[in-house]
Amino acid sequence: MRSIVLGTISLNRMAGGLEKNIVLLANHLAQRGDEVRIVTFDLPGATAFYDIDTRVSWHQVARTPPHTGINFSDRFQLIRRIRDALRSTGRPIVVCFHHGVLPRFLLAALGLGVRVVCSERNSLTLYQHIRQRKWSPGFLAMALTSRITVQFPAYVRDYPTWLRQRIRVIPNPVHGVADQAKPNMAGPDGRFRLVNVGRLCTQKNQRLLIEAFAQMCNRHPLWDLHIVGEGEIQAELAAHIQQQGLGDRVFLQGKRRDVPDWLAGAHLFCLPSHWEGFPNALAEAMAHGLPCVGLRSCAGVRDLITDGVTGRLVDSADLAPALDTLMAAADTRMAMGRASTERIAKYQPEETFRRWDAVLTELDGQP
Repeated sequence: MRSIVLGTISLNRMAGGLEKNIVLLANHLAQRGDEVRIVTFDLPGATAFYDIDTRVSWHQVARTPPHTGINFSDRFQLIRRIRDALRSTGRPIVVCFHHGVLPRFLLAALGLGVRVVCSERNSLTLYQHIRQRKWSPGFLAMALTSRITVQFPAYVRDYPTWLRQRIRVIPNPVHGVADQAKPNMAGPDGRFRLVNVGRLCTQKNQRLLIEAFAQMCNRHPLWDLHIVGEGEIQAELAAHIQQQGLGDRVFLQGKRRDVPDWLAGAHLFCLPSHWEGFPNALAEAMAHGLPCVGLRSCAGVRDLITDGVTGRLVDSADLAPALDTLMAAADTRMAMGRASTERIAKYQPEETFRRWDAVLTELDGQP
């Protein structure tokens, strides 16, 4: 029996792609007979948005809220509790989800002989959009890992040559769906839905989508824009919708558990993110047979959308015209939706988990 520890910052009520994938991987490994522990910087009593297999133990090691400042003493105690979790059984393989948490796990693992994997969750193009510099302690700490995983082959070349030999490509799993969208047919209420799913934040760029919809929605009176998710700019977006006079056409739906139903009832999907890793929401929209629109500058988005085949890749200034054209073309939406389903089939969970099993098997035999 292998012992596997999966580490990340927080799972508490988090509905994002990272959280979904760490739970999916934990459940898969537990079901195949591995001993699996999840270690997060959550406070005791945290609850996960996604269902964790009862065979997986979850260690919530923080005593101060995650994503907040922490003093030296609390940081030291946090690392000690991580170390206790690592020592609780065997000699585990530790998988850290994103290099930001890597230094703390490496410090906790000193002298224990564990093997550490860094599972990167974003393209390194994110550093073109944030203040933090790439050459952080977390990024440099990848030199001390046994393996690094990225989500698309194109991402490998963004890493220094001295790291590339240990990189493995493992995309996120995308489940097939039976309830396919009908992008050429109006819904039961006679209306059409342009849908976006994602955290409401600067990265996901929903403000651009609202502004694009405002430019041409009068030409499409049967269309509405629905944005599913919650986040730090929710109030800002709500105010912007009202300023645009779109309160009866653009709707913030909040965080929902019935996202598959929203995708099945949609007619067009748009993800105008600045950066991504493996954009789960986009992949799931494609699995539902939706034509999709995104920015060609966004790594991850351009790795999934084939321009002119499964949707459109555009520059920011061309987002409104692209949406305008597709909203007027039911047959094109249907053809692109079928192509989306075919394109995304290569990311079936079986292949993703096969790749994870291969990486863990490589490390299981290492001294």
